[in-house]
Amino acid sequence: MQRGTVLVGALYTLEKMSITIRDLLELPGLGLKVIAGSEGLDRPIRTAHTSELQDPTPWLNGGELLLTTGMALKDSPALQRSYIRRLVAADLAGLGFGVGFGFDEVPLPIVRAAERVGFPVLEVPYPVPFIAIAESVSSRLAEERVREAQMSVEVHERLAALVAEGAGPADVLEEMSALAQGWALLFDLRGDVRAQAASPSAPLPEVRGVWDSLPPGVLERSGPQTVAETGPAGSQVGMAVTAGKRPEGILVFGKPGRLGPLDKSVVHHGVTVLGLLLASRRAVIQAERRVAGDILSEAWAGRLSGADLERKLELVGFPAGSPLTVIVVQPETVYDAQALDELAGAVDSSLSARTPRARSTVSGSRVTAVVAHEDPVALAVDLAKDLNDAPPFSVAATEATPVRVGVGQSLSPVSLRDSYLSAVFALRATPPGDAVVSPRDLGSYAFLLGAQPRPVLEGFVRSILGPVIDRDKNRSSDLVASLRAFVQQGGRWEPGAETLGVHRHTLRYRVHQAEDLLGRDLSVPENQFEIWLALKAAEVLEE
Repeated sequence: MQRGTVLVGALYTLEKMSITIRDLLELPGLGLKVIAGSEGLDRPIRTAHTSELQDPTPWLNGGELLLTTGMALKDSPALQRSYIRRLVAADLAGLGFGVGFGFDEVPLPIVRAAERVGFPVLEVPYPVPFIAIAESVSSRLAEERVREAQMSVEVHERLAALVAEGAGPADVLEEMSALAQGWALLFDLRGDVRAQAASPSAPLPEVRGVWDSLPPGVLERSGPQTVAETGPAGSQVGMAVTAGKRPEGILVFGKPGRLGPLDKSVVHHGVTVLGLLLASRRAVIQAERRVAGDILSEAWAGRLSGADLERKLELVGFPAGSPLTVIVVQPETVYDAQALDELAGAVDSSLSARTPRARSTVSGSRVTAVVAHEDPVALAVDLAKDLNDAPPFSVAATEATPVRVGVGQSLSPVSLRDSYLSAVFALRATPPGDAVVSPRDLGSYAFLLGAQPRPVLEGFVRSILGPVIDRDKNRSSDLVASLRAFVQQGGRWEPGAETLGVHRHTLRYRVHQAEDLLGRDLSVPENQFEIWLALKAAEVLEE
């Protein structure tokens, strides 16, 4: 931390380099003298400006040292007093009044009006040209800008070096709080604190209050990237931390009093470095997800099983023989590749905060995860709440729809695919309004299909639906789809036809064809149930 201590001293010096009225009085060769408003000598000067107008304020922005000979103010005490009032209202730094032209000394009404409000008025001797004062101010401000640029580079190099040395977000925040003598909080996108730090002179505020004070817009893709506020307790600035174009969190920095330019510079560089740090960590996570994803994809497809699957799962963190559970996260609308990747990241974040053994991957149109946890259903409930409270950033708020979470059976690693299939079946066989489902929500269906091996399911489907499946293949008919629409609508012709987008007579004709092929009367509820069960089994086999 020695380097950080040196920077703190340099930052303090630089903070003092903003030229003030007092600094200007101390410059040699100018001979300036305070006539009024000595209590305002520490006002910073932004620039020097010369004007002989009775009201120059429309052409001023505030912070200027105004230089004048008062030629437009002669013989009017009222005008002289209102002149000072206008300068004060325009937030000028002070007034330099040149004597020896229209006035031998600064007019008394100006002196008295300025003294009453603490507005600095300097007497400029006749031999001192205004250009000399303007050049002195400009020279000091130029020196300050150079020093600011140099210090900005040093701050960035220091913070970047921390990352190169293997430091984490907490180390970066600690260095920031030391450099700028404030406090810092790094939130994730849900408001949980990822890291925090504070200097002795700026204790941490109540964390939840800081998060609640942020406007909702800072969490939105089109919202402001920076928000700031100043109040009796001090000032704070919040900035979105991004990795590439992906939001990763929000940094909030605060301290007593106002934030100076250097405080903002430290925060700006801190946000940049944190973005790089989080991007590198995300790259590692994504690499791990790809490795785990290859294993899981092979397992879901049935190409990896038994002892081979168990050995590979052990390589990604799951002890051999420990019960594992598959959790399937299914968006209720189609997510594009970016949204699915963000969803997988959110699944990672939620699960890793609650269990050390979790691996997830994108599987087609959904995200799947394997966990080793004593209560996977409770874990899934927390996961569903996290995901539905904060949809992926690439999904617009008006388009964001909830996700459903299916929890498979807890089985040994060699039977992992069965856990996956039971989770998928639970999602497909339960009402869409349920956010979290598992085989225990299926009642007798779970016993009949939820944990059956693939050969059993295939045999069951062929025994019930074989003739209509063959007819669809040979004649490109739609008998299976027609059966599904008819059965799902409880044997009602009109709703079933609407589901397919056909006339009810067309649906009736197809269903009668299927009845002839299957040798079953679908007006009988037991037959409808058996057909429905076979259709659900066929969907599971499509995985």
